[in-house]
Amino acid sequence: MAHYEHQRSPQPRDSPFPTPLINQVRNEWQTNPKYGQINALSVDEEPRWIEMIKAPRLRRHVFMLVAVLIACWLTWRFWLVPRLAEQDELLKEFNTNHEEDEQYGANALPQFTDVIHMQELDSRLLPRAGSSGDSRRLVIVGDVHGCKEELVELLNKVSFKQATDHLILTGDIVAKGPDTPGVVQLARDFKASCVRGNHEDRLLLTYNAMRSGRIALKGPEEDPNTEVDDMDEESFNKGDYKYRALVKQLSKEQITYLKSCPVILRIGQLSGMGEVVVVHAGLLAGVPLLRQDPFNVMHMRTVDLETHVPSAGREGTPWEKLWNKHQAKASKKSRTTVVYGHDAKRGLNIQQYSKGLDSACVTGGQLTALVIEPGSWGSVTQTLVHVDCHNRKNKKTKSKNVKIEDILPTGD
Repeated sequence: MAHYEHQRSPQPRDSPFPTPLINQVRNEWQTNPKYGQINALSVDEEPRWIEMIKAPRLRRHVFMLVAVLIACWLTWRFWLVPRLAEQDELLKEFNTNHEEDEQYGANALPQFTDVIHMQELDSRLLPRAGSSGDSRRLVIVGDVHGCKEELVELLNKVSFKQATDHLILTGDIVAKGPDTPGVVQLARDFKASCVRGNHEDRLLLTYNAMRSGRIALKGPEEDPNTEVDDMDEESFNKGDYKYRALVKQLSKEQITYLKSCPVILRIGQLSGMGEVVVVHAGLLAGVPLLRQDPFNVMHMRTVDLETHVPSAGREGTPWEKLWNKHQAKASKKSRTTVVYGHDAKRGLNIQQYSKGLDSACVTGGQLTALVIEPGSWGSVTQTLVHVDCHNRKNKKTKSKNVKIEDILPTGD
């Protein structure tokens, strides 16, 4: 049997090294002290924590954490804290036991002449289901301000039928726009319900002053081109020429119609909405309807939480915040929903128990209708419908005598 042995390759005779050079490597320089300084300079090492900071993933995580903390602080400081403070004030307002003689609205109201405080809508006009196409609807429209063309367009858009639908106007159907007489006449022709707004109130005060002979149509030193004061909270000024000129454009029947508009229109109970009322500007939470001050109902925008006194200014808390908070705390049977207009600057403002419909039509915004119609199982549905408006403020058009059947289809 043959035996095989591994034999090393012989080194070349002329090689000065008895073994391969690789076998001579010992890396002694790594442990030799005299090479320590060279070793320290040649190896560019950094502390571990610096390496961690320089890691791209850690930098991203730190940046995201800092950004989240800053966002949380800004949200807390400028959004959550003010709202918590406001909620605290609202809760204090509702939990405070006011003395009866100190509570706003507790005192008896003076008797107002030529003003209807409250009126109830005929229950036969409330939404109810009928045969195909014959269901009754309520169409509530925000501030028209003399924009008859847009009002007609809006009623066409909702397919208004006089035989089955009832039109309700939230006040301020007069002034500013081009065709106040046309709007008032259309409302009369449609037998529309209305509420008294601050502009109707100012116009009727002018009418009463003119009838009493206290003022003439035009003041001796008055510019007929003077702009109407837009400050709604301004008290009546007998020097306001434009209102006197506007009175002259209206017929006796149209004036009578405006006088018939109550300050508060009580619609009645509607499923899902509770008691529904229509006013022009707002209502004060916690005060019975018959004790609401008519002037404030036509002018208010905010409420002072300390005094509970409403104001036409914007410095206090919006009245609808108080109203919705109050209704949410009330029993379901006693809750009331308010539909109103008046506040074009705030615009369309739809909340659970308040529906603000003034969407600034006269200055080029929109004209808005809230359509309330019967739903399923005895409930009602609410739909918002809008049309775009032209900027018609202080522009004049000649009112046309148009028959109602020529304006809209009246149904069968």
